[in-house]
Amino acid sequence: MKISNLPKTSKPKGSDLITIVQGATTKVISFKDFMETVNMTASKISSEVKTLRADLFKRAIDKNNPVFVNSVRVPTPKNAKDAATKAYVDKSAMHRVKVDGSTSIAAPLTYGKKFKFGPRDLVSKDYADSLLDSTLKTVKYLNASAYPKASVGDVFISNQEYKKFAGNGPTLQKGDILICLEDSPGGTHSSSISQFAIVNTNVEEATENVIGMVKFSTDEEVLNFSSDMSALTPKKYKDSLLASSSYNRKLITTTTYAATEIDKGILAVDNRRGASVITLPAVAGLKEPGLFKLTIKDEFGQADVRAVTIKSTGSSIDGKSSIVLANKYQAVTVYNDGKDYYIENNTHTDGEMSDNVLRSGVVYPSINNVKESLYSTEIDLAQFDVGQGFKITASGFFAANTNTKSVTIDVGGISTVANTTTTAPNAKSFVATVTILKEARYAVAYGSMLIDAVAADTYLTNGLNVDWGTSVDVAITGNAATTNTDIQIYSFTVEPLK
Repeated sequence: MKISNLPKTSKPKGSDLITIVQGATTKVISFKDFMETVNMTASKISSEVKTLRADLFKRAIDKNNPVFVNSVRVPTPKNAKDAATKAYVDKSAMHRVKVDGSTSIAAPLTYGKKFKFGPRDLVSKDYADSLLDSTLKTVKYLNASAYPKASVGDVFISNQEYKKFAGNGPTLQKGDILICLEDSPGGTHSSSISQFAIVNTNVEEATENVIGMVKFSTDEEVLNFSSDMSALTPKKYKDSLLASSSYNRKLITTTTYAATEIDKGILAVDNRRGASVITLPAVAGLKEPGLFKLTIKDEFGQADVRAVTIKSTGSSIDGKSSIVLANKYQAVTVYNDGKDYYIENNTHTDGEMSDNVLRSGVVYPSINNVKESLYSTEIDLAQFDVGQGFKITASGFFAANTNTKSVTIDVGGISTVANTTTTAPNAKSFVATVTILKEARYAVAYGSMLIDAVAADTYLTNGLNVDWGTSVDVAITGNAATTNTDIQIYSFTVEPLK
């Protein structure tokens, strides 16, 4: 209550008492008690003022130093000028994107211009959906051998195989996928292939019956024919032909050579330094006998003076243990039946016996009373087919005396024609001939000897014992019983009959 509203007081002189009248109430109190009450009330008011000041300090901002020292509690702002807390600001700002990308977006975004985005812009769901709709569409089955009518992104899966898809297209297997790249009316391969992509999803390993992926052959597989699951490229095929088969040439410069299965093709023999022996591998030891064929060739034309002998280990050659190349540039090709070797076409080069073998010039026996070969040559009988053969002709002169003089034509050591009618011709010339022909069952031989143009001996047989798979010596022989000069040989020829 204000002091001015208090009733008037009075204090008698000489008394310590104070009378207080308020309304209808009168109260007497000593001065001391009154002052104590006043002091107590003032102290209480002072304390309340201090408390009020402290609370006001917490709730008010110094206009000269507007800083909150302690936390303040602010209600949710409603007006533009209301104070706001950090939590309110954070919540309101969480949908804003910071430049550094540290703030996540947890609410829908709006865009000023629809679907007008740059390479680094954040796109909308609608925009992304529109792109996905053009690529990831519902898969449809392809039920015909033609490209379907489709729009960009349409996907089709083949549920069967087409050998030539869409007329002239590739093979399409079951499970392969077609993806439309641009709007297409569909149709044939030639008209629609640029509008579609074909994805092979189930490529299998290729076999004779299944079209699929293949593996290229290695050199070892080609050389040994060891794989049935790899592809042979043109280059590897060429290399295999060069390394084997009839296209390969190998030069043999040694006098002996043991051929192996790798030696497919041609062995070119250089026998200028001496006679050569070529040994073929045993047929039983060949890994692929059906692919082994070998040609042996006298490439330097020396076989008539340095023969090339061909033999085999454990296998025969046309039934014989060996054969001999004894004519210039002669060649022979052998194949096998899995057990033995055989000569392919018992013929040789055109030049080896197409011309006559001629020996001429006067020769005498070196000594007397001994049968001696005066002219001779070796003939490879394997070169002749049935109905072919050769003719031998020899000419000479007998000295003018009655000494015994014997002349014969021998084939493989067998005497055919001889001057048997007169063993002591005197000052006479002679011409002796014999013809040998190969027949299916035997050799036919016939001939004669004329002395001064008169028949001195004739010869005919249907069974001359010669081996048509080997080489034989043919010769004109003489035996001058008394003096070696009693027999003079002028010429000796062998004519092939082919």
